[in-house]
Amino acid sequence: MDVVIRKIEPTDQSFFEDIRDLLAQLYPQNQKLSKEVFDTVLSGNAVDVFVALLDGKVVATASMARYQKLGGKVHVIEDVIVSEACRGKGIGRKLTDALLKRAEELGGDFVDVSTRRPGALDFYLKCGFHTKDESRPFYTLRYVLKKV
Repeated sequence: MDVVIRKIEPTDQSFFEDIRDLLAQLYPQNQKLSKEVFDTVLSGNAVDVFVALLDGKVVATASMARYQKLGGKVHVIEDVIVSEACRGKGIGRKLTDALLKRAEELGGDFVDVSTRRPGALDFYLKCGFHTKDESRPFYTLRYVLKKV
């Protein structure tokens, strides 16, 4: 199985439908990704979108946002999804490794990821992540501005 992991560019318009469909699996309650949002994210400079390609078909995707805060350069992995048919084949690991390499290339200090799924938690721990509460209490909260 020859999987290619790559960061996509604004010119990679052919990936839109595959990424939209994968994200619908991850967020079935949300509106489907629009072409306008896809183009806006790809043309900006604060988020990288990566895909895993198997025989030229998108089988996984992930995004990584970045920002500078007073405490350092933070990268945040978001929207990670591997198609059901391809799970358990190491594609998620290859995708995560590519994201970590990109964060390092950009001079990042931290890479954060959040998940609600116990299986994903185990996966990220195997990839070298650790829970933030190991060294101090940590709470994650959200205020919703727009109801979905």
